[in-house]
Amino acid sequence: MAYDDSAQAKSSKMSAFSLTMLALGSIIGAGMFLGVGLTIQLAGPSIIIAYALMGILMYFNLSFLAELSLLDPEKGSFQTYAAKAFGPGAGFVIGWLYWISGILVMSSEATAAGIFSAVWLPGIPLWAFMLIYSVALTMVNLSDPRGFGKLESDLAIVKIIALAGFILIAIVLVFLPLFGTAPGWRNITNTPFLPHGLSGFAGSLLLVFYAYSGTSVVGLAITESDNPGRTVPKVVLATSGLVTSFYVISVLLLLLLHPWTTYNASTSPYVSSLLPYRISAVQTLMNFVILTATLSAMSASMYGTSRMLNALAQQGEAPRFFRQVSQKAVPRRALLFTNAFLIGIAFLSYIIPNKLYLLVTGASGLLSLVNVLTISLAHWRLRPKLVVNHPDHTSHVPGYPVSNLLVTLFFAGVFVSAFAIPDQRASFILGLSLIIITAGIYFVVRHTLKSNSQFPYHTPGQNHVPTSSLNTLHTLKHLAYKLRKHISKRLRP
Repeated sequence: MAYDDSAQAKSSKMSAFSLTMLALGSIIGAGMFLGVGLTIQLAGPSIIIAYALMGILMYFNLSFLAELSLLDPEKGSFQTYAAKAFGPGAGFVIGWLYWISGILVMSSEATAAGIFSAVWLPGIPLWAFMLIYSVALTMVNLSDPRGFGKLESDLAIVKIIALAGFILIAIVLVFLPLFGTAPGWRNITNTPFLPHGLSGFAGSLLLVFYAYSGTSVVGLAITESDNPGRTVPKVVLATSGLVTSFYVISVLLLLLLHPWTTYNASTSPYVSSLLPYRISAVQTLMNFVILTATLSAMSASMYGTSRMLNALAQQGEAPRFFRQVSQKAVPRRALLFTNAFLIGIAFLSYIIPNKLYLLVTGASGLLSLVNVLTISLAHWRLRPKLVVNHPDHTSHVPGYPVSNLLVTLFFAGVFVSAFAIPDQRASFILGLSLIIITAGIYFVVRHTLKSNSQFPYHTPGQNHVPTSSLNTLHTLKHLAYKLRKHISKRLRP
């Protein structure tokens, strides 16, 4: 049973600011803090265009999901929209792919956290860091969700401080050379803009997309926002604009601080770029901030992934064993089963420590691409039917339905291009195999699912929401409420 927060129901309604901060905390993670090194390595200076382009596409993706949530707020997340648009098979596959992708995201974040920690403790192997952080965050997630909300609200601030702080420091180093002279614009003008051609640029897009993933939390939280009709368009624009600005400006400054050839995924570029300037205290602080931001993203993914497994069980699409939740609304069985896979990933890091991050990040990116494609196509198909019941609705998605077609074609191209890049081929094969296996399992068990399902997607007028989805919404409300109070306190004179 979800915990009762009715006493603060009115005060915890999310404003545009609260929901924007929640979205920023969900999106920003190791995909940016560590993955940016790989993207620069692949695309060179043209990576700036890749991050700007993906930011525009993220705006449309958020808009699709937001409009669906406004028109049909009773039906839950994109998994439900997939089922309503394309049948229960699509809902089953998307739900399980989200769960698998969540495990890969946690693995990616744990790997990145280990790499960041090795800066201080190089003698400890990667797999040990991964196990330590996995166990510690599992304990956090087994506690009261309200404690989780407080932790996440604090760490969401840390993520934004990390990028904003780096931008300010880098501007000083580039334009006010107090600690040495930065190469500046000649790093870009004296090298080919596409050093590896279009193939290198295309190869970077999957990893750039991964840095922008994590927007599904907005769809879950929209029904709990204050005046969604006015709040949501502001949130979509503010979230897209802020994340894109943070990413594009910080990547540009990375290129101005150092030649693009010096960056890789062995350490965070946000730390390594500061090394020649002999400001060790800032480097240490930056590494600490990035580490905490990465652990925040890992914890948030752990929370959402375990709830998805619980939701699948509530809908009769996963074993009944995972339906149980504690008195504090924690799906302990789903959480422990999900996190057990991190032990296997830690063992894999012992075998391929230098290739693990790219493998799990690429595969997770591919599965996230499937979710984005599903949102775009579901919006294209469902919107005309839903608008009939909302004659006063004004579309928040520019260019519908052409924008859906363009976004779908672009992301489909990113999906296929992953196979063309040798370094990403293993990730592509892993991701595609997981998709095929999940679809195959549905066809094997579909008759059993129909008899066991308690929440058929197609029933007209049905307003059932799985218990786990309600728990998620309650915790999102609490998280945003605490976050708003925390920020107000910090900004108070």
